[in-house]
Amino acid sequence: MNPLAIVTPIQRAAPAAFLIGLVILAVADAAKTWFGTTLGTSDNSELFGYLSMALFFLLVVFVSFLFINRRRDADRGIMLFLLPVIVAALVSMIASGILAVTVSIGLMGEYAESIGRDFQTVAQDPAMQEDFQAWLEENTAMAQERLSPAAWVGFGGFWAVTFLFGFWFASMKREDDETVA
Repeated sequence: MNPLAIVTPIQRAAPAAFLIGLVILAVADAAKTWFGTTLGTSDNSELFGYLSMALFFLLVVFVSFLFINRRRDADRGIMLFLLPVIVAALVSMIASGILAVTVSIGLMGEYAESIGRDFQTVAQDPAMQEDFQAWLEENTAMAQERLSPAAWVGFGGFWAVTFLFGFWFASMKREDDETVA
């Protein structure tokens, strides 16, 4: 495998090299996600959050390079390389967003129960929403622990879509190979 196929958009990536590159990036992303969810309750969680976003952006760039290089190897032009990256990022954001909202609603229900009110009262009263925010800030470690699965859901969504497109791109053959067969 040409290791430059991961970090530069001017190489060619054979199907096996392309899939190995995706696996390497997925493992690196899993390590980043694991560190983020494990260290997320520490005092440096905000700094790690910014670092994690920067690493995710870099990861998306490297995944884009792999898709460009795979299409280049198949002599198909590079125009479709953005499709899998954009769809994967959207699926990741939507999936983790849905779980984060669900967990946040559960936390608001837990807060409402702790003060002896119902959920709708807390959700509709701006003063109680401010109290809920203060309660979350007091219980930051608990909130981060409950929200950490959203990172894994986003990870799973991104890589499921990426590998689905990856298998399609890996099956592309050069046009001169198709005419021989």
